[in-house]
Amino acid sequence: MKLKVFRLNAGRYLERSTVEEFLSSHGAGGTVFWVDVTGPEPDSLTELLSPLKLHPLIIEGCLDPSVGSRIAPYRRSLFIKLLTRPDDAGALQSFLSIICLPRIVVTVHESPIPAIEAIEKEFSTAVRFHALSASAVVYQILDRLIDEDTAFVLDARRKIESLEEVMDREPEAVEVDEILALKRRIARLSIIFEDQRHCVTALQTAESEVFDISEFREYFRDSLAHLEYAIRSVGRLQARLNEIHQHHLLTLQEKTNRRLRLLTIISAVFMPLTLIAGIYGMNFRYMPELNWRYGYPLVLAAMAAIASALLWIFHRKGWFR
Repeated sequence: MKLKVFRLNAGRYLERSTVEEFLSSHGAGGTVFWVDVTGPEPDSLTELLSPLKLHPLIIEGCLDPSVGSRIAPYRRSLFIKLLTRPDDAGALQSFLSIICLPRIVVTVHESPIPAIEAIEKEFSTAVRFHALSASAVVYQILDRLIDEDTAFVLDARRKIESLEEVMDREPEAVEVDEILALKRRIARLSIIFEDQRHCVTALQTAESEVFDISEFREYFRDSLAHLEYAIRSVGRLQARLNEIHQHHLLTLQEKTNRRLRLLTIISAVFMPLTLIAGIYGMNFRYMPELNWRYGYPLVLAAMAAIASALLWIFHRKGWFR
């Protein structure tokens, strides 16, 4: 389990702290602490959070991957769990758990989250929090996650535009697996964005003693507007991908039709030739033309003439185009 402890100084910047300082103060004296846990281990996480006297369901929600997104206000704490980013491998969903107390924020996640790492870096020297409160930290985490959503949308849009260019230039070079992989990724993005929108909307109406957004209400509305834009963008990307998929299926169908057309031409050309060969392959005793000196070359000439005539007819009708 990887553990990082920060505290907000008087200038509203992040400073590295220690577990001992965090456990000894518990946010007393006006100090706001942020504890970030990556790869939680049940025993270690329980030991770390036990002094905070949290509701048992909070620790259970952090550790149980089967527990989906939720917002649960308790008397002394607020528990938030939400999806954070798409998993391209499709193995597991990535959740972020946030525990909010009066002057303490604890974030728990199984794997590193770029948004969390960016906040830890930028808010140590370059950027300040809006206020010395746990609510300010929670808002900044959610806002950075939404900014990350926009980056996911832009990346997906670039891939779709590149795919469209290849489809226009050389349709047969596009693999259907590539289209289906993009469709799965966009579908996961849609689920994540809907999940986060529910979370941000619920936070604006959540009644909790430890989470006051009165001074951040406008900021949350702005973040929600960005999230709504990301959701609409994902919808447009899904429509474009469906069009690309349909176009690819039509291209494959046309390719199949061309091959069937070629097989039909070959069958039509050889069918009368096969009939002639079948007739002269019969074992009748009296077939006068078999004893004719010019029978063999005449039959070959007739077969060649029939084949040439059929090929000419098919060419006139445009079957070779």
